[in-house]
Amino acid sequence: MRIRFRPQPAPKDLTTVAQGLRAFVFAANKHPGGASSAVEAITALYFSGATTLAEPGPVRDRLIYSKGHAAAPWYAALWTLGAMPQMTWQDAAGFGQVGHPVPRMPVRGSVPGVEMSTGALGEGLSFGVGTALADRRDGLSTRTFVVLGDGECTEGQVWEAAMTASRLGLQNLVALVDANGSGSVIKLDRTQWAQKFAAFGWRAVSLDGHDIDAITQELLAETDRPTAIILNTVKGRGLAAEVEGSNTLSAEVEEQHLPDWDTGALIEAALAVIDHHHPHAAQARASSGTLLAAAAPVRPSRAELLGLVTGHPEGAEVVAKKALGGDLAQELAGLPLLWMAPDAIRNSGLLARMEQVGSWQWGTPGADVLQCAIAEQDAASLAAGATSAGLWPVLFSMEGFYWRMLDQIRESIAFPQLPVLLVGTSGGLGDPLGPMVQSDGCLAALAAIPGLELLEAADINTAKLLAAEALASGRPAYLRLPHEAVPVRHSLTELATRPTGTGAWTLADTDAPDLVLVTAGALRERALESAEQLHARGHTVRVVEVFSPSRFSRLNADQRARFLPPGVRAVSIHNAPSSVLGSLLGDGGLAIGVDTYGIAGWPQTALYEAAGLTTDALTDRILKELA
Repeated sequence: MRIRFRPQPAPKDLTTVAQGLRAFVFAANKHPGGASSAVEAITALYFSGATTLAEPGPVRDRLIYSKGHAAAPWYAALWTLGAMPQMTWQDAAGFGQVGHPVPRMPVRGSVPGVEMSTGALGEGLSFGVGTALADRRDGLSTRTFVVLGDGECTEGQVWEAAMTASRLGLQNLVALVDANGSGSVIKLDRTQWAQKFAAFGWRAVSLDGHDIDAITQELLAETDRPTAIILNTVKGRGLAAEVEGSNTLSAEVEEQHLPDWDTGALIEAALAVIDHHHPHAAQARASSGTLLAAAAPVRPSRAELLGLVTGHPEGAEVVAKKALGGDLAQELAGLPLLWMAPDAIRNSGLLARMEQVGSWQWGTPGADVLQCAIAEQDAASLAAGATSAGLWPVLFSMEGFYWRMLDQIRESIAFPQLPVLLVGTSGGLGDPLGPMVQSDGCLAALAAIPGLELLEAADINTAKLLAAEALASGRPAYLRLPHEAVPVRHSLTELATRPTGTGAWTLADTDAPDLVLVTAGALRERALESAEQLHARGHTVRVVEVFSPSRFSRLNADQRARFLPPGVRAVSIHNAPSSVLGSLLGDGGLAIGVDTYGIAGWPQTALYEAAGLTTDALTDRILKELA
C-alpha cells in the first residue's frame, strides 16, 4: 500500500465534505444526475490524503475529468481549494452562464487544475495516457487519474487508449469509471466494465462508488499495471426518491425534485474540514489562488533550433516524409521531443532512431520515439496529453489517415492551443495503396479547424525550416509533406533569412505580370515548368509558393497585393482540393486541384495524368481560360 500524503480525515469528516460537494452540485443543477454520482470519487481523490491533487504548487498528481458535462463536483472541489479565488460558492455554482469566467464544459486554462478541454466524450483516457507517459519520462512519481462515465466507455477511442496504456505498462495511470448504469437514456450493464478492462491487461476492481473509504483504499494500492476502478453508483444520488436513479437524468431537474437542504450550512461544514486539513485553501480562496497549473517549458527560438539542424544541398532530391523525422530526431536529440507515428513508423523516417534508442516503454523512459498502434484517434489525444505535461510531440501519419482524428485535433489540440506538431505525409495524389490512403479532401477539412496553423513544404529544406518554426511557436500546426522526392531549390541557410509571416514567397517574378501562378507543395515544380511554357506563349508570369495558407489568408489588402496585383489574373495549382488555395485568389481566379475522389493506381505519373495535373495539361487549361 502507498503511504498517504496526508493523514486521512475521519470517515465522518469525509462524509461531511461529500455532502457539501453534493449540495453544490444541486445548487448548480447542471447535469445533476451524472454529477452527483461522482461526488464520493472526487472526495476521495482530493481529500482522503491518497493523492497530491489538493496540494499547492505546480508538481502534483493530475486529474483528467473526461465526463465534462458533469463537472460540478470537480468544480466544487477546485473552488474549495482556491482555484476560483474571491468567488462565493453561489458565484461558483453559476458556472456556465454567459459572462461567467468558468465554462459549463471544462476548458483548459479557465481554472487552475483543468488540463484538458473536455466535452467531446471518449478522448480523456487517451489524454491521460499522454500525461502519464510524459511524467514517467520526466522521472516524476506523480500519477494521472482519469474520471470517465460508463456511457463514455461505449466510445471506441476509450479502448484504443486502454490497449495503449497496457502496452506501455503505465502503472501511474488510474481510471475511475462512474458506472451509474446510464448512457444518456440507454441503460448499461454495470457488471461488464471490470471484465473489459481486465481483458485489456489492466488491474480492474469493482466497488461501491459511494463508499469513500473503499475508493481510498484502491487509490492507495500498489500495482505494476494501469488500474481501473469501477464505481457502482446511483445516478442523481440524493435527489427526490421519484427521480433518484432515473435513467433520464441528462440535464437539469425540476425544483421540486431537489432536496430541501441548507446548502450554505452544508458547504460551510465541508470547508471547515477541508481548511483544517489543507490550511492553504482558505487563504487561496480569498486571494489570488495557490492551486497552480504546471509552468510551460521555455522553447528555443526558430534560429536556435535551426542552429542544430543540417540542410540538404541544393539540387538534391529527397523524399521529405522519410527524411524529416529521421534527420530531426537525431539533430534535436536532447530536447523534450516525443516522435510518434500511428502507422508504419518506417515511412516517417523514425525507424533508425527507434532502433537506436528503443521505443518508449515504462522501463525505457529515456526513449524519445513512441511507436503507436494503428489507432489515430488515440494517438492525437495522447499527443495532446503529453504536450500538456511538458513534452513536444511530433506526430507523423499519412494525410489520408488524418480523417480519423479530426475531432481529436479540434477538441484536444487546436481549441486549447496545445502545441502539437502534426505531420501529414503522402499529401494529395501519390500513394500506390489506393484511394483510401490518398488524402483527397482531408487538407480542406484540416484547414477548416480554427486555431490550427497550416503549413506545406515542397522540399526537405523547406520542411525543416517550417518544422523548426512550428516547434518554436508553441502553437499547434499541421505540416503537409509530399509523397515524392522534390528537388531542393534553396539552402537551409538562405531559407532561414527569409521572412515567413506572410505565408508565401515569390519563386519567379517579372516587373509587370499579366498572370500569377499560386502553388504549394509537390506541384511547385510543375507550376514553374508551366510558367516557362506560358512565357514562351507571350505571357509574363509570376510564380508564388504558398507555404502557409492559414497565414496568407490573414493578409490585409496591401500585403496581398504584393503577391497578387489587383486586376491581374491568378491561377492556383495544388495537389489538394482546389478550394484550399483557390479561396486565396479573390474574384476571377482559376483554382486547379484534386477535386475527384479516389483517383487510384500507379505509377504516380499516371495519377497526375488522370487528374490533369501534368505540366502540359496545366498549361493547356490555363491558356483555354485566358482565351
